[in-house]
Amino acid sequence: MNDVVVVNEKDEVIGTMPRAEAHKNGIPHRIVVVYVENPKGEILVQVRMTGRLDHSSAGHVDPGEEYIDTAKRELKEELGMENIELNLVGHGVSEENVYGIDGHRVHVMQIFSCVGEPGKLQKEEVRDVYWADPKEVLAEMLEKPNDMKFSGGFRVSLPIYLGVKSK
Repeated sequence: MNDVVVVNEKDEVIGTMPRAEAHKNGIPHRIVVVYVENPKGEILVQVRMTGRLDHSSAGHVDPGEEYIDTAKRELKEELGMENIELNLVGHGVSEENVYGIDGHRVHVMQIFSCVGEPGKLQKEEVRDVYWADPKEVLAEMLEKPNDMKFSGGFRVSLPIYLGVKSK
C-alpha cells in the first residue's frame, strides 16, 4: 500500500496521504521499529538495499492498522519471523532530510523489541543483516553525527531502546 497514516503532534490520526507526498513535504506519519535481540544482548542490524544501516525491522503503518500489527507484518515480510512476542519499548519522532532519495521524512514511531533469529530476508529491501553490540553502534553514531551510514530513524530510536534496556 502506498498511503501512510498522518498524525498530529499528539500522535492522533488526522488522515492518510500517499507516502511519497508525506516524505516530500515533511508530513508526520506513523512507522514502527523493531529491535531483534539475541541472548548475548546484541541487536540485529539491517543493511538496507541502499547500503544504509537501520533497525532490525521497520515499516510504515498502513491505514486501518495498529502499530503492533505493523510490527508483526514487517518482521514477517523483512526477516521471515512469525509468532514472535513483541515488547513495547517506547515512542519517538525522527526527522531527516534525505537528499537524492525522497526529501524530508518525519516519522512518528513506536519502538518494539523481541528475541529471535531472522529467517528468509526480503530480497527487495534487505541486503543483509548482522548482530552487533547496541552500545558500540550508538558510540559510532555519536562519533560521526553527520555520517549518512545510519538512517535517521535508527539514530533516534537506538538511544530510546538503550535507555529502556538499561533500566
